[in-house]
This record gives sequence, C-alpha cells and structure tokens, in this order.
Amino acid sequence: PYVTYQDLAKARLIDERIIPFTSIDFTLGNGAVEQVNRDVEEGAMGLKLHPIIQRKPLDDPLVLVVLQDFTRHKKPVLTHAGVSHYYLRDEKGLNHPENGKIAKIEELVRSFPAISFVVGHAGLFQVNEACKLLKGLANVWVDTSFQAPEVITKLIDTFGAEKVMYASDWPYGYRKPAVKAVQVACKGDSSLEELLFYKNAALLLGL
Repeated sequence: PYVTYQDLAKARLIDERIIPFTSIDFTLGNGAVEQVNRDVEEGAMGLKLHPIIQRKPLDDPLVLVVLQDFTRHKKPVLTHAGVSHYYLRDEKGLNHPENGKIAKIEELVRSFPAISFVVGHAGLFQVNEACKLLKGLANVWVDTSFQAPEVITKLIDTFGAEKVMYASDWPYGYRKPAVKAVQVACKGDSSLEELLFYKNAALLLGL
C-alpha cells in the first residue's frame, strides 16, 4: 500500500529491468477500478495483492469488483500467500495473518478462472497445503521465494516445470541464496533452469 505504480514507473526510467505492477488503492473505494485501469494503460504489467499488509481479505467486495474488471486485461495477478506477520511493536494490532490462508487463495483462483494467478512464496510455510489445494488448477503459477531446493523440486513435480518461477522477495529476501536454491533443485538441467529463471515469467507477462 505504500508504493504506487507511478513510483515504479519512475524507477523503470532509471533501470529498464524493472517490470512495474499496480495494486489496489483501497482509499479510493470503487474509484480503484478506474485507478487500476489507468495504471494498466500507462504500462502496468500485472496486479499485486497483499491481503495481510493491505489488511483486506481476498474476498473483500472491492477486491472482487477490481478483479472482475481486471479480467479483460489478460494480465497476471500476484498475491501473497501464507500466514505471516508484518506489523511490529505498536502496530501489532494491525496484523491479519489469517488473510494469507491457502484456502482463501484457492477460493479466489477458482472464482476467476480466466485470470492467471501467481501464488507468492508458493504458500510460504503452508507450501504443503498449497500443493494439496492448488494442484491441477490451470490458472495457478507459484514462485520459489523463501523455499528450499527440496521444496522447489516438489513444486516442479506438483505444478509442472512451466508453472514454477524463481523469486527472491528482494529486498526483503536475498537473491544469491534464492538463485542457488533453484540451481540445486534443477540439478544441472540448464533447460529447466531457463524455464524457472525467466522463460516462464516472460511467457506469462507476454515479453
């Protein structure tokens, strides 16, 4: 909620490797639909949801309205997945870790089969539940951030190599160990590495 598409677009002027997404500005109410559409028209490549940091469950009426309209853009939606805490000290009361439950992710992706969803962190600490509930859903991709090589291997076996994408969660996660985890999981298979490191993401983003 603290970084806008416009912030990312400015950063892209400095480093063209940045691929900007937009998000929902909940302070706008139904005006968020127009805001997301404007961002897409200006170059946003997808939509990011973080139900815990944004403190809005994925079945919030505004989320559903925005996604219903967003379907026509045929762009991916990345959502945080996994029960976790973010707010600290005096802000502890703002945490809603239950918003990251995998069952809520499953309900969302089943409700919008025409949208391609990237399940952030592959469910984080609930990766086994993510594999169980999301396996076989054609509109689900997962990323590898914070996951160990053996877990990445399980993700490949569960979802297929074409549905797994490298991620590090940088700057909150470290890139080098995240890269190494994928390399270990791929066991020297350069074609598999190419899929996870960039080909799957490029295809999903239409690059």
